[in-house]
Amino acid sequence: MSFIQYEKKGEIAYLYLNRPEKRNAINSEMSDLFLEYLEEYKADSEARVLIITGKGDKAFCSGRDLKESKDNPEAFKKKPLRGRLFNAIIETYKPVISAINGAAVGAGCEIALASDIRLACAGSKIGMPEAKRGMGATFGATILPKLISPSFAAKMLYTGKLVTSEEALQVGLVDEVLEDQEQLLVRAAEIASDICECAPLSVKRIKETIWKTMDVPLFQALQLDMGPNVYESEDRIEGAQAFLEKRKPVWKGR
Repeated sequence: MSFIQYEKKGEIAYLYLNRPEKRNAINSEMSDLFLEYLEEYKADSEARVLIITGKGDKAFCSGRDLKESKDNPEAFKKKPLRGRLFNAIIETYKPVISAINGAAVGAGCEIALASDIRLACAGSKIGMPEAKRGMGATFGATILPKLISPSFAAKMLYTGKLVTSEEALQVGLVDEVLEDQEQLLVRAAEIASDICECAPLSVKRIKETIWKTMDVPLFQALQLDMGPNVYESEDRIEGAQAFLEKRKPVWKGR
């Protein structure tokens, strides 16, 4: 059975982390498959939104499989997740939703941080214990203070302690907390469907603008022109006409 399962339901793609017996911990084979499916999603013009979630009811992803450092140390050293998997999630420039169905720890937390929208089941634990494992949390330490209070981020990173999904909601680390896994996936699909109602070029441009201007001073950011040129697109004309004619637009992605 594949460690990653990928499927499409209309315009929504789903990527399932599929090692429930290992709490969906990521090994080298799994990270390679993850990257392959991200490329498939990126290249697929019909897939508009990607939902990432974990199989089983214990964990979204418990992080990097540290057992691999003992069983296959060369693979563990040669294929760090930093700069590969998390950047690839961001650089799809199409929306990615993390549906956190259980523990999101270490690399699992960083997958969620690289996503655009984060939903979580009640009682899920989230955090990065890298400081307790002699690791650096390079991606997490870079992105987390930009998404939530820098001091709360520092406390999480320095202590390596996990927070509950309810605490994560309070500090803006997740956007919504749902009662159970079924409601989590229903809500993720609802948000994905809402995104699919919008013009694909506009959504792509907005995502690229959000990520590429995150650290740019305001007045410089306003001078930048990120992503596809929607202002000369057919979809811009279609959007205006559909509004005036009180009908649903038919997007062409051009």
